[in-house]
Amino acid sequence: MKNRFPTHAPWARVPLAALLGCVGTVNAQSQLTDACKTCHPAETRLHEQTRMAHAMVPASSSVFAQNLPDRPLSDSINHLFFTYRRVENGIEVTVTKNGEPVHGLIQWVMGAGAQGETPIVRSGDEVFESRVSYFSRVHQYGITVGQEGRSDEPLGRYQSSRALQACLGCHASAITRDLQPAVPGVQCQRCHLGADEHARGNGKPPLNPGKLAPAAQVRLCGNCHRSQAPPDSSPLEMVRFQPLQLMKSRCFLSGKLACTTCHAAHQDARRSDAAYYNAKCHACHDGQAFHADARRTGDCIGCHMPRVQIHPALAFTDHFIRR
Repeated sequence: MKNRFPTHAPWARVPLAALLGCVGTVNAQSQLTDACKTCHPAETRLHEQTRMAHAMVPASSSVFAQNLPDRPLSDSINHLFFTYRRVENGIEVTVTKNGEPVHGLIQWVMGAGAQGETPIVRSGDEVFESRVSYFSRVHQYGITVGQEGRSDEPLGRYQSSRALQACLGCHASAITRDLQPAVPGVQCQRCHLGADEHARGNGKPPLNPGKLAPAAQVRLCGNCHRSQAPPDSSPLEMVRFQPLQLMKSRCFLSGKLACTTCHAAHQDARRSDAAYYNAKCHACHDGQAFHADARRTGDCIGCHMPRVQIHPALAFTDHFIRR
């Protein structure tokens, strides 16, 4: 494992007003999903296949675990060695520096594995963002983005209660009071606030983000996808924050463009499907004079919303729509 990833990208710190009161269990989530499926079978089946639904997974079923080598991984720059062992309740990690071992337990992993996964490591009463991540696109383990050059925390970046709440707030739909993910992944009630009470017959219909005004919907999605950048972000990293970039665009400022204008709410983004997104552009811009496609790509977003490689393992579509 080589320390090849120089970009600093801290985990999101997101307000959790809607989440902190949502304490439940995985069993309760299963019952809620069944209730949603009864009335909304198509939406539920589609959502179950999305990356958001699997934004946090048990360590044993993660891509991170499936690709672990038998030999230790090494961070040659900081002289750290990482040994992993599968145990009954997760993955045990031992980090050794100068012959001194530090132990931790991985029970949960952040990310669906489309671009990468980063574990949460517990050691005693402390929690860390793992120093090692798995980057699916390059099929390689590497230093977690933002942790290069740091050797003072061998297990990874320490997570305060507030920072951990922020992480779980976007990767889980309910947490326990001692900050354990009770409902991993982004499930129905995370976006449809009030779904729990509605399913029990005790409340009014839940929030439907699809019926929000465009600006309100973008702000809602921005709770996790970010409508404000962390103060220590580099200009290159801004492409990671889709709502932030979108809100700079004239298309958004027109008051007509929302997230669901181009993205189906219960499906993943359709990457590499130029015709699909061309149709979305034409839906608003038909009747106007289109410029000649000098590149002859037939791909609107390829020019107006370019895909940006922020380091060897991660690329994102820039949602600042250029003229």
